[in-house]
Amino acid sequence: MASRACTVCRRASGSARDDQPLIALRSVRPHRGWAVLAVAFLAQMSTIGSVSYGYGLLVAPLTREFGMSRADANGGLMLLLVGMGLASPLIGRLLDRVPARRVMMGGALLFLLGCSGVALLSLLWQVAAAALVVAAGAAALGPLTASTLAVRWFPASPGRALGIVAVSSSAGGLVMLPMMALLLEGAGWRGLVLALGVTIGTVITILALLIVRDPPPRLEHNLFTPERQADRPAVAALLRTRDFWLLVVTLGVVLGVDQALLASLIPYGLDRGFDPLSASLLVSIISGSAIGGKLLIGWLADIVDRRRLFLGVTLLTASFLALLLSGPSFPVLSAACCVVGAAIGGTTPLWGALIVDRFGVPAYGTVMGLLIPMQMPIALACLRLIGHVFDRHGRYDMGFMAFAIAVACAGTAMLALRTRGATPTP
Repeated sequence: MASRACTVCRRASGSARDDQPLIALRSVRPHRGWAVLAVAFLAQMSTIGSVSYGYGLLVAPLTREFGMSRADANGGLMLLLVGMGLASPLIGRLLDRVPARRVMMGGALLFLLGCSGVALLSLLWQVAAAALVVAAGAAALGPLTASTLAVRWFPASPGRALGIVAVSSSAGGLVMLPMMALLLEGAGWRGLVLALGVTIGTVITILALLIVRDPPPRLEHNLFTPERQADRPAVAALLRTRDFWLLVVTLGVVLGVDQALLASLIPYGLDRGFDPLSASLLVSIISGSAIGGKLLIGWLADIVDRRRLFLGVTLLTASFLALLLSGPSFPVLSAACCVVGAAIGGTTPLWGALIVDRFGVPAYGTVMGLLIPMQMPIALACLRLIGHVFDRHGRYDMGFMAFAIAVACAGTAMLALRTRGATPTP
């Protein structure tokens, strides 16, 4: 009788493999999932805020102490980002095999040890090696783990949960930078890094131990039963799956174009004759509207077809790139930045929601962990391409035109993604 009732619930949800039964969903205390999401939000905000946004504060001190150029000092951020990307497949696989609490506690320990090494070691190669440990810890505390917990606890509305945790990266820049600047002034760069490692590592370890849990066994989507273990595709099977590579290419193109656009917008504005403050304001407008876009598009992702929503986002980006070719006035460009910022921000929750649609919750960590490093070459190629176009022609027009076509094609190609728990097949 219970089996029959469960079957009815699964049919009503439309996804027998990955959706939570409605009866079980109502039986879970709602505050537990939100508490877990809050810890994931804090972990991602503090680590991404200090690593990605806060690294710029360390460039000048590093150049003075080690006698390196600014370009070499900036290479430290690239080392951190590459290290995070390379660690992602292993972390994603672990998230699908062991409780997320253990992954977060391990990541917090690595972050603490790595930051301590960076702060206390004196030789440059030793500092670089310690930075790779920091990168591994940040990867375990960052978007991969946060989004995995979001889709596990909120399988019926993953878009909304993914949108909320995605905001944490933006919040990291707003919250962590002022704190880091004050610490840098009072304790120096080594004291700053040590304080970050000890504080973030200790606080996240305690919170993960006390609060972070995977969904309880009474929920059908509990990930650590033999039945759910069988739902996870092997890495080799994923690499032979058409839809996996469709996600790699389409998301890689869109994310790469977004990064290249942000890197080029200020120089574009200066070339148009805008003053530096006005040109930088364009990027600030995009960054601010991206926060709202993450929440709005995350909410929409639970209502409309996510593939069509992705197409809409890419068409907004393509339209903005086309607008840049016409040389718009500053007020028009500012208004357009509000719109495209929402589109750029909304890509983040859509990314995770599309993975859930295609591969399901049990395989989420593995798929996301593999996608992150595989998209990296496409993003780097987009950054290289837009710079090369300007160096060759003295204008960004050809690059913007190519990017507009590329993102529109990527959005159209996403319509071919098979969804709703289809088993990965070659």
